[in-house]
Amino acid sequence: MNHQYIGNHTIRLDSVDSTNNYAAKLLNQTKIPFGTVILAQFQYEGKGQRGSQWRGEAGENLTFSVLIDGSQLKNTPFFLLSKCVAISIKNLIEQFTNKNVSLKWPNDVYVDKKKIAGILIENQWKGSNLYASIIGVGINVNQIKFSDELNATSLKLLSNQHHDLEDLLSQFCESFNWFYHLLLDGQFQKINMDYQSALFSLNKKCKFLIENKLEDVFIREVNNDGLIKLEKLNGDIGIYSLNQARQVL
Repeated sequence: MNHQYIGNHTIRLDSVDSTNNYAAKLLNQTKIPFGTVILAQFQYEGKGQRGSQWRGEAGENLTFSVLIDGSQLKNTPFFLLSKCVAISIKNLIEQFTNKNVSLKWPNDVYVDKKKIAGILIENQWKGSNLYASIIGVGINVNQIKFSDELNATSLKLLSNQHHDLEDLLSQFCESFNWFYHLLLDGQFQKINMDYQSALFSLNKKCKFLIENKLEDVFIREVNNDGLIKLEKLNGDIGIYSLNQARQVL
């Protein structure tokens, strides 16, 4: 299979509402190569999961989107792409800290119990065919002050040093290309092993809001469709989507 290389073409913006929105407009208006990265110094309406907003200081963090050719993913379980992105972010962050870096379902990256990165993947369709996936990534890099409700950290807080955003982007692309090619080649086992082993709270008692009821559960697995398997204290096992369950820290 002819694999696109992620990061060969980069569009750099000073500010934009959201790199995902910008990517979607480009796809509709121009012939832009898949694998293109759209990097912004500042997003004034950066998007997170469940309709939340990604907030950060201008020029301090890594905020970008990647355009993926949907036709290459037509036989691939959709959440595997998110797993590849999450593992690549984890590998990047682990270079700068000895603390525990974990992947919090569905799309966050944590260091200990503080959020350092988030992922938002939005799909574009042509009829019933997936045309493109837009991967939005936000990584806290050089910002050192966060409001308390964000419960966030950054690479600078972890490593006590300033980081070059372009260098970090290159390192992410290198790691992501490797996992993305595993995905396209159907080598799902390595992806699943790396994701599962890094899953936040795996096999530990934790709290989930399940269909508006707070419960103590154990996380057992996240499958390739993005559904989480939870075991309740009485032994009952349920499989839930992100609209049905949310972890409470």
